Amino acid sequence: MDKITAGRRRFIEEMGDLIDEHRLPRMAGRVVGALLTCSPPHMSLDELANALQASKGAISMSTQLLLRLGIIDRISLAGHRKHYYQIRPRMGESLFFDRADEIERHLAVIRRGIEQMKGGPIEAVQRLVEIQVFFEFVLEELSGISTRWAERCEELLGHKLDEQS
Repeated sequence: MDKITAGRRRFIEEMGDLIDEHRLPRMAGRVVGALLTCSPPHMSLDELANALQASKGAISMSTQLLLRLGIIDRISLAGHRKHYYQIRPRMGESLFFDRADEIERHLAVIRRGIEQMKGGPIEAVQRLVEIQVFFEFVLEELSGISTRWAERCEELLGHKLDEQS
């Protein structure tokens, strides 16, 4: 397992604070921070607990949440009995672009609400229509962003990696 430097420790704690701001457990953010910065790019439950100075129970709850959210993957390594965790490849993309299904579900509920509110108070219908229009706009834009990202991803990544050299 690699050493946790003071700078890396600060980053891990900042990730914990950031995730906490999104109403997720701070420990989940700390796990993400540790996995984003570890070398090799995976850690076991024991390694995470040791590195983060946390109980295995807290780490286990966080990894289960992060697995369900699609942020990390659990992997097995040949010759090892333990499971390891790593950041899901292209995690940022999946977190962003996989929201289309979620938005569609929200839209379906909003559309049913609009239908049920026909003849009701115009203010209520207006609030629902406002949400509907926003979600429809976001879905439309997501498609274009996804296409542009696929076209430019390698170029942009190459430039950023060159800047780090």
